[in-house]
Amino acid sequence: MNEDLIRIAEAVRSGVAAVPLSERGRILAMGADGTPTSHIDKVAEDIIIGYLEDRAIPLNLLSEEAGFLNRGYQETLVADPVDGTHNACAGIPFYNVSLAVGRDSLGGITEALVMNLVTGDVYTASKGKGAFLNGSPIRVRVPGKEMLLMAYLGAAAVPRTHEIASRFKRVRCLGSVALEICSVASGTADAFFIEYSEIKKSPRIVDIAAAVLILREAGGEAYGANRDILDMPLSLEARSNVAAAGSKAALELIS
Repeated sequence: MNEDLIRIAEAVRSGVAAVPLSERGRILAMGADGTPTSHIDKVAEDIIIGYLEDRAIPLNLLSEEAGFLNRGYQETLVADPVDGTHNACAGIPFYNVSLAVGRDSLGGITEALVMNLVTGDVYTASKGKGAFLNGSPIRVRVPGKEMLLMAYLGAAAVPRTHEIASRFKRVRCLGSVALEICSVASGTADAFFIEYSEIKKSPRIVDIAAAVLILREAGGEAYGANRDILDMPLSLEARSNVAAAGSKAALELIS
């Protein structure tokens, strides 16, 4: 695992923790992705950019707020400085920093880290070398009678989301795509499903790049809306709904 990813995540965690809860949601500007940039997002992203520049790390940057920063290198750091911003601003302890390194597309991601910014739990993966939680190997779980689904169930969800949810014994909607996919990777959940009625609201590569590699290295798979194996270019323009499954049985329930 790239030690720089760990150091960046630790720095982001410290920086975010120092922002008062009352200040976290203050809107500063519009990000490159067309959504408002909150104070907590800006703090986290500035830490990432500062780390790359101060240490001359040979990576470009694709980030939610800044967009693509071409620093003249072949590989790119794909970053979501704070995934689960609404949770962070509300004081709900389920949000993360997501960092992935690769080139060209989701399939070209070779290293990944997702850190829960509250608990400090760290999910990591290197392509072909397995997935880990706090340094211990993780695998998707064998499906049982009481299967658990992580899903987006808000107002913008397609109606069939609720029908899919009814097939599972237990359902959770926790508000952080990367951590929810990592829950499938670690065997906490059987599947994750998010499908918006408007594609412009669907996840981008920065939301899922790290978590998808972690899931795949743990034995699971991520799919697009048509249940094709998911791939996306390294661009903020591309969006996709996501179905992540830890087993064939779980995939059948979300298909």
